[in-house]
Order: sequence, then structure tokens, then C-alpha cells
Amino acid sequence: MTESSSALPMTPNGAPAAPLDMHKSIHRRAALQAIMRQLSKSLTVLASAADIIMQGRTDGAAPQSFLIWLQPNARQAEEALHRLREYRLTGSPAATELIQCLTVLVLAADMIVQGQLRGDASVETYDLLRRNADRAIKSLEDLKSEVLS
Repeated sequence: MTESSSALPMTPNGAPAAPLDMHKSIHRRAALQAIMRQLSKSLTVLASAADIIMQGRTDGAAPQSFLIWLQPNARQAEEALHRLREYRLTGSPAATELIQCLTVLVLAADMIVQGQLRGDASVETYDLLRRNADRAIKSLEDLKSEVLS
């Protein structure tokens, strides 16, 4: 029994995709899924750490131990950002938004970890970190829908 052509990926003109094109498409999809999984993990940790630290700040005792989670997850997000840029998704508004949010997240996390902020500036930066993490998570979900469906 032969496989129906409707089960094969199609080219824009409606013809079945060549095996090499299918392989490239499958590899690209798998790579993007891996990047997006890593981003999702890093963003969840960054957002959670910001929440916990913000709560500690308002209670008067910021848990410094959570600062250790910011830098490695910011680095992972930064690495994922560089890898994502390689796929040239600039035509996607979700990708553009995600890249902008990740840039702010990495910068804010670095400033926090390096102790460059004091008083209200640090609270504002944690809030900025949290807001951008939320926006990045939404943009990531939108990008998944665009690219992986």
C-alpha cells in the first residue's frame, strides 16, 4: 500500500515536498522546539524569582538566595535569544516582541545580580523583570502558535 500524498508536507505550489526539504523542515522545527522549551523554563524561573524577591522586598527581607537563580537563567535566555535570531523570524511580530522582552530581561537581571541598583530602583527593576517575563511568556506562546502549528 502506498502512502497518500496528503500525509506528506507540501510546498507552497501544492506539490509534495522533496525529502531533503522535509528533513530540513523537521530539523528546523525540532531546533525551534528545543529553543522554546529552554526559553519557557528560563522565563518561568526569572518570573518566579522576581515575584519571590519582590515579596521579600515589600516584607522587608529580600531572599538573597534567589539572586543565584537570576544570572544562570538570564544567561540561558540570552543564549536562546541568540539561537532564535539565527532563524531570522523578523517577519513575526511575536518574535520581535519576544526578542525585545528577552533583551530587557537579561539587562535587568544582570543589573540586579551585579548590585547596580539600590532602594526603589531595585524594586522597579524587579517589577520590570516580572512584567517583561510575562510579556515574553505570552510572546513565546504566540510564536509557538505561528511557527510550530
